[in-house]
Amino acid sequence: MSDQQTQFQQHFEMKIGQNRGPGFGFWFGIAMVIIGGGLLLDAFNLLEFGEIFDQWWPSLLMLIAVAQLATGSGSIVGSGIMFTIGALLQLSKLEYLPGGFWSAFWPIVIILIGISFISSRMRQQRWKKKEPFVDPNFIGTVDVEGSRIDRTAIFSATDARVVSSDFTGGELTAIFGGIEIDLREATMAGPMATIDVTAVFGGVEMRVPQDWRVVTKGTPIFGGIDDKSLNRNLTASSPTLIIDATAVFGGVEIH
Repeated sequence: MSDQQTQFQQHFEMKIGQNRGPGFGFWFGIAMVIIGGGLLLDAFNLLEFGEIFDQWWPSLLMLIAVAQLATGSGSIVGSGIMFTIGALLQLSKLEYLPGGFWSAFWPIVIILIGISFISSRMRQQRWKKKEPFVDPNFIGTVDVEGSRIDRTAIFSATDARVVSSDFTGGELTAIFGGIEIDLREATMAGPMATIDVTAVFGGVEMRVPQDWRVVTKGTPIFGGIDDKSLNRNLTASSPTLIIDATAVFGGVEIH
């Protein structure tokens, strides 16, 4: 194995180790011990933990989101969504939302849609000199030759086939929509590339080359992240695709 490959593996293992470091697991374990202990005391009628937990359990989502950000084990988008949902649920429990959780949830979804449109326009301006302009909400299949793939589908669907020879990553956002990305004809510019994926009441499907190693991390909130690209014949020099996904009432699939 070459020195360059060895250095890359050490860097990759260090990076993954930091993202999944013991910090978050330690605090999550403490939270589970406290919850289990409280439920046990409740079973012996020594503490009305059930009522306390029923009133304040949404705060756990907020604490988990903060812990993820503090330990680097989750994405900013995923942790932010988890914190927001936890805050809305907690306000609803405390009866500060007269209309309930959903009365505040939908306005926030509209705000997120607006932010997605704004960020999509900013990404277009940033990359317009590097690749031909393509509407991120384009319905249909388009070949992407640039080094990045940035797509947003809001109440719509978009397909893209990446044929880049120097692929570096991208960002995919599906809100009440769907995105299908075919990476099987792409070649990475380096040993590693990262795609940030967000699916809110939507779905994102990706197809990757057989010789790519896929590493998934992220936050499913009433959603799923399904990696079906496992059990491949990989080598030490296989390029690595990191997929940092957030699925909220949505799904992310990798084939």
